[in-house]
Amino acid sequence: MINRRAFLILSAAGFVTGCGFRLRGTGTPIGKLPESLKIQTTDPYAPMIKNVTRQLNDQGTDVVTSGSVPTLKLTVPALTDRVLGPVSGGDQTELALEITYSLVGEDLVLLIPDTKVRATLIYVDGGADTSAEDQRVAQLRRSLEEDLLRQIVPSIRVRYEQALKQKDTPKAD
Repeated sequence: MINRRAFLILSAAGFVTGCGFRLRGTGTPIGKLPESLKIQTTDPYAPMIKNVTRQLNDQGTDVVTSGSVPTLKLTVPALTDRVLGPVSGGDQTELALEITYSLVGEDLVLLIPDTKVRATLIYVDGGADTSAEDQRVAQLRRSLEEDLLRQIVPSIRVRYEQALKQKDTPKAD
């Protein structure tokens, strides 16, 4: 016999599922990725590049090193920080991480022109040179990298589908 708590939980889960509720990231992704591609970058062993490669593999794209397949050109992420101005308790600082990519088709036609993906965050820098402050900034940079990583493959997915639609659309003379 099922106890009352389990029954209520299962009933609530059934109700929520029935009304269309879905957890984030479990729906069908928007756009399309190439079946296989090469990645061209100045540093193929950079952690961000390895994570992008892993994400592409996880989403069904075969990342190869040679062959006649589209080439994804990725730059190494660039981190910038700029002081926005003083606030109570320190300086307001913006951290920005940016990566640029483009996709060249197997016929050497530019499918996706240079596209920048950027993640930013603003924090208050207390100005203290302590290890705790350094650890806090390092944690902020890691979260910035995670934010950027969440944006790259969906951006490629959407832009690639747009490029395929433009390529298939007949041009009027």
